[in-house]
Amino acid sequence: MFELSAQLVGHTQDVRNVVAMNESQLASVSRDGSVRVWERDADGLWNGHIAYISEKFVNSLTWDAQNGFLFFGGQDMIIYGVSGVHSMDQEPVYAFVGHEGNVCSLSGGFDMLVSCSWDKTARIWREGKEDKVLRGHLAAVWDAKVLKDGRVLTASADKSVKLWSADGHVLKSFDKLHSDVVRCLCVLEDGNHFVSGSNDGTLKLSNLDGTVLHEFVGHESFVYGVKQLPSGEIVSCGEDRTVRIWNLDGTPKQVITLPAVSIWTVDVFSNGDIAVGSSDKFIRVFTESEERRASEQDIEELHKMVEHSSVNSQTMGFDESKLKPYSDLQNAGQKEGQIIVVKNPTGVIEAHQWSNGKWAKVGDVVSAAGNDNKVEYEGAKYDYVFDVDVEEGKPPLKLPVNANDNPYDVAEKFILRYELPQSYRDQIVQFIVTNTNSASFDQSQAAPTGVQDTTVGSGAVAGSGPRQDINYRILPVKQYLKLTSFDPDSLFNGIVKLNEKEKTFDDDALGAIGTALHDIDNNVELLYAHASIIKNQWNASHKTPAFDIVRILAPKLPSSEDLSDFIEEGLSEENPISTMLTTRMLANSFSNEIWGKELMGKPAVYDSIFQLLGSDYQNCKPQHRNNLAVAIATLVFNYSVYITETNNVNVLPIVADALNTKYGTSPMFLNSEEATYRLLVAYGNLSTVEPTLHQYAKSIAWIKRAKDKYGYIKRFEDILEDLYR
Repeated sequence: MFELSAQLVGHTQDVRNVVAMNESQLASVSRDGSVRVWERDADGLWNGHIAYISEKFVNSLTWDAQNGFLFFGGQDMIIYGVSGVHSMDQEPVYAFVGHEGNVCSLSGGFDMLVSCSWDKTARIWREGKEDKVLRGHLAAVWDAKVLKDGRVLTASADKSVKLWSADGHVLKSFDKLHSDVVRCLCVLEDGNHFVSGSNDGTLKLSNLDGTVLHEFVGHESFVYGVKQLPSGEIVSCGEDRTVRIWNLDGTPKQVITLPAVSIWTVDVFSNGDIAVGSSDKFIRVFTESEERRASEQDIEELHKMVEHSSVNSQTMGFDESKLKPYSDLQNAGQKEGQIIVVKNPTGVIEAHQWSNGKWAKVGDVVSAAGNDNKVEYEGAKYDYVFDVDVEEGKPPLKLPVNANDNPYDVAEKFILRYELPQSYRDQIVQFIVTNTNSASFDQSQAAPTGVQDTTVGSGAVAGSGPRQDINYRILPVKQYLKLTSFDPDSLFNGIVKLNEKEKTFDDDALGAIGTALHDIDNNVELLYAHASIIKNQWNASHKTPAFDIVRILAPKLPSSEDLSDFIEEGLSEENPISTMLTTRMLANSFSNEIWGKELMGKPAVYDSIFQLLGSDYQNCKPQHRNNLAVAIATLVFNYSVYITETNNVNVLPIVADALNTKYGTSPMFLNSEEATYRLLVAYGNLSTVEPTLHQYAKSIAWIKRAKDKYGYIKRFEDILEDLYR
């Protein structure tokens, strides 16, 4: 059985692809833009260096062992080749230009390289020159593999796998292998069979006639990667936090659960070890070799990280009716990877997985349920009663909380009861969220003072959509949403306070800013100029007002070039507040009558947006997560309006994929009622243009979870009725 061998730390964002170069070398690429090469020394320790840094994110990689080059691609649509030996000061030796969208997969080497892209094509490059463009898929091409005889297999978001001749003609199209997007392919060693992995959660072993020989069922979400081990067995990874080892007949052999939401990539060393990259920025190597195993301490630390992680009950489809007795952990599991949920003797609900012949805890199940150990306080029972030290030398104050309480309500009552300053509110909320180990509270009341986001259900205009065969109740919704509300005085006071530290503006300049904020229409140029000064000259932690001002100005700016610097910096920063404001800025751009729709409809723009915008943001404070979720959901919704208005089918698969694979599945969005509603309406809009989206709406897992959580609310009833017609 596989055990941890090593954990490689260095990337600062998701690790999107790993490639085993030889038994002791590994290459990786990340959303952070870096290409890294790792080498295991004689003591078994891995050391890494940066081979190249791109200004854009990178998510595809292949190693040309014969010529010694790493080829990689990503957001900037160019495929680069660099030496696998030199460090980061090197310039690319090769640059292949041709794709018109994100380059999401690469295989082969300099002699013959096959690339895949969101532009719906795969391309064959021979000795650095574009040889063939494989056109025929109706959506993004996610993966491609070359057969021994030169033929090519491709997998696409259009749910098909195609077999191409060496000269670029479609020989066969396998349209019924999967019921959802096909993400990855692995050609088996015999050259006559392949395994495909899909968003439908399955893998299929097929021959080159498209006949399915075995189905691999076990993943609970999207399958992102699949490879064959030297033993002949199959290894896969996906969105369900797991790496799975399978026998060739589709029976599970081992399930490894990791403390990350997305396991993006897997590759296999020639010695049989496995490397995986994930959304928690780690690369982990697993081995069956006793001599390459990590220390017991490191292995136990990884197990503890998994045990202490939280599993959202809605995400795993759990409710109280599925709760098993704690004593069931004494019984053998029915199959490798089986998960049961139990309540431990202290009342905590836990998920346990059967793996390697024993039950292992894989996380606490987070839900609205409390626990059995209630604490009595002032005649009522609570899940928790905390002692809060507010002032030195005075006794602590009692803070009673139930697990299903809104922390903002609790904090407000606590402040009023003890006559505390309102400035304590955020600290109290953070204390409650941290100490109740819950991240699924409804934070809909957490918007900053003066910011009131428009609700989709109020004021949005429904019209007749392209699907005339369905009598919709509200779809399609055709009015763009703007996030431009603000409090001029609050924004101005923030600028004044920060300027005391930066000392950039004199009293006259501050007075002009204050006056202009009360008359936006007549002061666009002045406000933009001052926002640019703040962005370019102020400390990174003080730049928020600049992004807020441009967010407000976006519908009125005369040129889209005024946004470029703000967008690039705002989406690339680690500061979630800047990300939120930049996302609002982008959402508001649709309402700019001069350049808005032209800018937002450019492939380079929407490709970049949906790659850079994440779905989790663990570094975002709980009080801001709702606002960030609503901002992203609004941007997705506005794209759906744009698609229904323009019938731009090129952007549709990109938005649909982001909606179904990133945002809809994320607890951060599901825990926000408003964000969830906007995503549902966005999906509904898209389904009026693309009939297959409407056809599969009832089987989409995140829509089911949204229905379970909010289906009793009238506006959700209406949109769900349209989706389920």
